[in-house]
Amino acid sequence: MKRKHTIGYLLTFIINSSAAFAQVSEGTKVGINSGRGLNALKSDVFWTSPTDMPNVIGEFYIDSVWQEGKVKFTSIVPQLGGWNSDSLTGIQIRYNTLNDELEVLADKSKNDIRVIKGGQLKNFTTNLGTNPKMYVNVATFKSEKPLRGFAKVLVQGDLSLIEYFYPKITKPNYNPGFATGEKNTVVRQGSDYYVVSKGTAEKATLSKKSMLAFMNEKQKDVEAYLKEKNVNFKNEDDVVRLFKFYNGLK
Repeated sequence: MKRKHTIGYLLTFIINSSAAFAQVSEGTKVGINSGRGLNALKSDVFWTSPTDMPNVIGEFYIDSVWQEGKVKFTSIVPQLGGWNSDSLTGIQIRYNTLNDELEVLADKSKNDIRVIKGGQLKNFTTNLGTNPKMYVNVATFKSEKPLRGFAKVLVQGDLSLIEYFYPKITKPNYNPGFATGEKNTVVRQGSDYYVVSKGTAEKATLSKKSMLAFMNEKQKDVEAYLKEKNVNFKNEDDVVRLFKFYNGLK
């Protein structure tokens, strides 16, 4: 079987499975890559391509550069030999915020791109190696307004900090009488910070007032830390270190 078909069958079967996530063993990956690892008939497989977006321009991706990554699905994919897997690793991916689709580069030479719908994913990780970046499905959190899409995990703990990415859409404003304005829908990337505690996500700003409101149970320790470290709330790294400090308090 050609590589294009192998990856296509694998991805589309997974996409249309109802799936949760575990690490794929080396033996299982060999089966997947050879097309012999899935207990699925060809008739069960559907090909899924990126959603067409005519007359839409701008920034669709958190990062438009393909990154080696891994994904964790919301349900388990059955494997031959009685094995189960809810994850896939070693693939080239990028996330489209407008369509809530994780694009997978199946064959670079032929620009063959497939997608995994966001609702089929629990999380995905890019930049594997020394500085991995995990993105979680925000639909799993309780929030004032329902969230859709993915957020980068900056700090994970009893009090987590995430950066949620979403598309900012500007509709066409072309005036034919004056031949001015934009004929296309324009998309730009937006992001907001959220603090997550016990499964609930609340919108936040990187400011002392906002952070102290979430950390009031240990306010004295936090204020002492802020004074000692001279925390700059405009610096994301400083805020990340603050959250790590807070989560380490007993």
